[in-house]
This record gives sequence, C-alpha cells and structure tokens, in this order.
Amino acid sequence: MRLYLVPNDPEHTTLVSANGVAHYQVNTIKAHRLSAPVLCIRRPAESEGDSLVAAVDWKRFGAHPVVKSNIFDGTEQEMEVRDFLYKLGHHFTPTRYFMGNDGQEYRWKPFKDIGHVLTHLESGAEIARFSQEVVIEGFFRSERKWCLQIQPTTLDIDMIVVTFIIMEKRRRDRVAADSMKTRPCDEDPAEGGGCEAGAGMG
Repeated sequence: MRLYLVPNDPEHTTLVSANGVAHYQVNTIKAHRLSAPVLCIRRPAESEGDSLVAAVDWKRFGAHPVVKSNIFDGTEQEMEVRDFLYKLGHHFTPTRYFMGNDGQEYRWKPFKDIGHVLTHLESGAEIARFSQEVVIEGFFRSERKWCLQIQPTTLDIDMIVVTFIIMEKRRRDRVAADSMKTRPCDEDPAEGGGCEAGAGMG
C-alpha cells in the first residue's frame, strides 16, 4: 500500500492512494492565538465522531504532548507521546519504539537520504518507509512524490499512520530549530522536506 502526502506537510496533509482516493486527512488547529496546537488525524467515516483516528495536543510551557486515540486497545485513551513513542538506550537518539496493537514491538528510525523506516523489532522485517519516489502508475503518474509505503502486516494501519505523523512532525520541528540556531539573521529558515533535510527528532 502506498499513501502519498498531498502536500508534503505532516501538520496539514491528505494521505492519498495511487488511485487518487483520500484515506487520511491531517489538520492542525489552535483554539486561539496563545493556545497549543492540536493535530487531528481523520479518515472517511459516516460521522465526524467516527472519523477521528487520533488527536495530538502538543501542549505549551514545557508540558509533555499528549495523544488521544482508540488505537491502543479499541477504547479511547490518553497517553503522553513520550510514553507512546519511547526511547531505548542512548538519550539523544531520534529512533523511537512503540508497542503495536498486535502485542509486538516496533521501531521507527530515520535514515539520511532515505527517510523514516518502520521495522518489526524482533525480526527486523520492514513494515513501512517514508521516502520520495517517481510514481510509475495511477493518479500521480510521472510525478515525484513523498510516499508512505506500507507492507502487509498484522499491525493496524491507523497505528502506522499516527506514529509516522508524530515522528515526521517532530523531526521537522528539530530541523527548523537547528536551522534557526545556525543561519545568519537575514536568511530564511529551510523549509521542511523529507529526511534529506536532517534526521534529528526531539
């Protein structure tokens, strides 16, 4: 399964299949100017309530972001992002781990010039990757698009999408912060791209 980000912005995008069907929509909203942004991931459904896959409240003033979803065990729960996508080992690594709905452990890891790659921790089998490609068939034929490619798996697709969006959003936040530290004052910060723009994620 291939899902193309249109546009390539993890905070405001639609994940579209090769035949042009929208499978997920991502929007980030703020209740007012000083409030923390909330990222909402939705899929087509009969009602708005049924369409919500996850909402991520990014918080402010040092508070830890929280994700609200029913992807964990089928009932709506809140969990801090740092507990959902957790670190193992080296404190500064951008790699994150999570427990899937199938009881298996998975790992998202960014690779420079390739993109994020999701693997099954025990077997090492690739489950998904985010990378750029020239589309060879379908609605986007001959266009160069950033694509989330998902292999057949027992892991719920909703969980793959939610974890990926969080990973990519936070990676771009780190890239933007690093560019602001290093650029001269009269330059514009680099626009977020794929993992070629930097692999770090806070």
